Amino acid sequence: MSTDSGDDSHRTSTGAAPAAPEGPAPSAAGGPADGPPSERRFRTFDSLIDVPAFRWYILAMTGNWGALQMQQVARGFLAYEITGSFAALGFLELANSMPRVVLALYGGVLADRLSRRAIIQTGQALVAVFAAVIAVLLFTDNLKFEHLIFATIAQGIVNSFVLPARQSMIPEIVGVNRVMNAFALNVFVLNVVRLAAPALAGVLIAVAGPSWVFALMAVMNVLAVLALFPVPITNARTRAALANGGSTEAPAAPTKKDRAGLRAMAETLAYLKTEHVLIWLLLIHGLSSTLSLPYQRLLPGFVREVLSTDADQAAVRIGLLLTMTAVGALVGSLLIASLPSRRQGKLLIASMVIFGVALMAFSASEVLWLSMAIVLVLGVGQAGRQSLVNIMIQTRVSDAYRGRVSSIMLLDDGVESLGIFGIALLAEVVGPQWALGAVGLALVGMGAFLWAARVIRDLD
Repeated sequence: MSTDSGDDSHRTSTGAAPAAPEGPAPSAAGGPADGPPSERRFRTFDSLIDVPAFRWYILAMTGNWGALQMQQVARGFLAYEITGSFAALGFLELANSMPRVVLALYGGVLADRLSRRAIIQTGQALVAVFAAVIAVLLFTDNLKFEHLIFATIAQGIVNSFVLPARQSMIPEIVGVNRVMNAFALNVFVLNVVRLAAPALAGVLIAVAGPSWVFALMAVMNVLAVLALFPVPITNARTRAALANGGSTEAPAAPTKKDRAGLRAMAETLAYLKTEHVLIWLLLIHGLSSTLSLPYQRLLPGFVREVLSTDADQAAVRIGLLLTMTAVGALVGSLLIASLPSRRQGKLLIASMVIFGVALMAFSASEVLWLSMAIVLVLGVGQAGRQSLVNIMIQTRVSDAYRGRVSSIMLLDDGVESLGIFGIALLAEVVGPQWALGAVGLALVGMGAFLWAARVIRDLD
């Protein structure tokens, strides 16, 4: 549900200068994706200016992201209105994330072998169908909480294949030298979408009902499928050809064990054993996401209990708070996109601490305008954490393992859902303010530990 502006000064986990890129990224849709970054004084939008295929990718993702942001408001609102339970919100997160624990690693194998574009388009089309079914159930007044669970599980299965492909596709489009800038712009555009989509969803729920939100989500996902067609299609054969200087020799036929993905994942684990910094970064990704995501997942119940007096007011205020969070994240992602590739470790730790302190302040506030001001700061920390951990992983992983390492990040997300469910249960017992306050304190403590450990702090 991830920023970069780059030069080629990245370091590997051993501290040595990285090897030359395995091959130029495809640029069939126009733009010198494999060339060096431009020498513009302001490099913030280099990837969008220089690589037309990346512009189409961002346009396609905008429709998909917009639908996801609207779903976050509408689905959480419906779940809490039907059940009145924080545990129900946590259970929805489990339903969405647990399929990834089983399927994410295989999704990464497929992302390294098949067309990433085709995987993403197929998944977006299926998500459009799921949204349309929920819309019909709402229009006919037949929706039950069980329907939300089934749809959420189905989407979790689809995301197990789509998300590794989406994450690993960016370096393929823009080339290694633009990875930091492209990831930063990726998060920037996501946060632009967050400015409008949650607020729109909240207003639509209050004015027309949640059924129209899900109908609009279905349309947006269909448009996302169409917008991705201009992005060049690649698979393992074409990526290998690019890495080999244009050779079109077919790769060796996979064995049955290869096709099952077992050998591919064993190779990935062997690769990670030699990349200790990558292991650290994957652990940080998992732990920091577990502690950051409850803010968004529990927000519908938090706003309903702490910051509003009725359901319609809660729907509008949920959207407003998510929009203000996005404003802060927009500022944070633009800052990251404009920075050179230095002091990434220190920036990552600072972002986590900023998020944690802001979350503690938010948990204590019972005044809407003060909460809106606090979540601006929270958004800055959120963008920094999301962007930098992705940048630091993607600039250190070999392209041959990019999809599978991305799937491990997705597996983290599945495991994280257990932690989020536990925090939701804590909110049920002690209240949402104490639960979110404890999470913020844990993030600050994690930042302090990483600063003292130095392994991540000194990374560029």
